[in-house]
Amino acid sequence: MKNFRNKIFITLFALGTIFWGCDSLLFEDLADCAQGVYVKFYSKTPCASDSTFIGSVPSLTVFAFDENDKLVTSISKQNVTLDHNFKLLIPVSNGNFTFIAWAGMNSNFVVSTFTNGTTTKKDVMLKLNTSSNIAPNLNDTHIWQGESSVVFMPDPAKHGTLYKYTSINLQEVTNRVKIIIEFDKATMKSYNPKALQLEVSSANGTSHIDGSMPLNEATAIYSSTPVYGENTATWDYTLMDLKTGYNNKLHINYTGNKEEGETVFNGDLIASILLRAVDKGVNMDCENDFTVKFLIKDYCVECWSHFSCSVYVNDWLVHSYSTEIGL
Repeated sequence: MKNFRNKIFITLFALGTIFWGCDSLLFEDLADCAQGVYVKFYSKTPCASDSTFIGSVPSLTVFAFDENDKLVTSISKQNVTLDHNFKLLIPVSNGNFTFIAWAGMNSNFVVSTFTNGTTTKKDVMLKLNTSSNIAPNLNDTHIWQGESSVVFMPDPAKHGTLYKYTSINLQEVTNRVKIIIEFDKATMKSYNPKALQLEVSSANGTSHIDGSMPLNEATAIYSSTPVYGENTATWDYTLMDLKTGYNNKLHINYTGNKEEGETVFNGDLIASILLRAVDKGVNMDCENDFTVKFLIKDYCVECWSHFSCSVYVNDWLVHSYSTEIGL
């Protein structure tokens, strides 16, 4: 009976060493006790009244930076579901930490390599996987980025094992822009939607870890295949973050009358079009989906030498202008 009691005591002591060692006052050396922060993820725009969950993403990368914005560690996962149950443990201890997450990266991007103790928040996270300055078609691609508040973790030598929680609000940094060009059948003498040529380009293909974008990067032309109707042509684009100052160009050319073509529109997609719609109800901090419609009318029915073009964003009239064409 005595030997049996001794065995029970030894077993309980061993279990206590395993489960209670880093939390027990009986143990003085706590420096190696595990600590970490569980990170959870949600999404909420400045205009939303409630948060949502993103769901399935092809990839997730979470960075932990110290108070000097130096990388401490990073963890990447493939094919995860960011719902209310998902959380990711980042092993950090003894300091102030912020966490930055990127979700959704796929083969359309070149993701940088990162070095603990060297990489900073201002280092490049990813670049569009361009070929001869042509960006890949990003349709069905959604990229998300966000940063947590500061989390303080105490010295494990004094406090032992400790786990905390934080959350990251992931904001989408991809945008879908549908561009529709419609000829007004009642006033246009003749038209050929297939004679329209459209080019969307931007220098927004490079992003830092903190979500900012470097200036003076190479301009990339985005890809889209047009769909033609009887009197319309439609292009669907997915673009990276839409911000002013990044050479965001929209050029519409019509070759139905002259071999060399005639300019229908040539300007800044954001400054000339999207930002003009903010006062009409479009907030680019809250919207990621835009429909830009150009309605072309002839306002000189007898002479057929001029047309007017009205521009709408999400059904709001932005502005109208007129030009001469060589019919």
